[in-house]
Amino acid sequence: MENEKVLTFEESLAKLEEAAAVLKRGDANLEESVEVYEKSILYYKRCEEILKNAKQKIELYRPETGETEAFDEH
Repeated sequence: MENEKVLTFEESLAKLEEAAAVLKRGDANLEESVEVYEKSILYYKRCEEILKNAKQKIELYRPETGETEAFDEH
């Protein structure tokens, strides 16, 4: 992925879905399957990175106090 442009979330997700389809078909040889799997890990990590960065930017608005606070899943 080094020589590729930085992918958007949607592009990374589409590539991840393509990789999953190739692996599900099961018609690729072992070397191709391993290569597709390795690339899929990179696409997954890119999606995860984008989501993490987006989460850090989200703030919750509390109408009862008129204040905002950082988003926290817990």
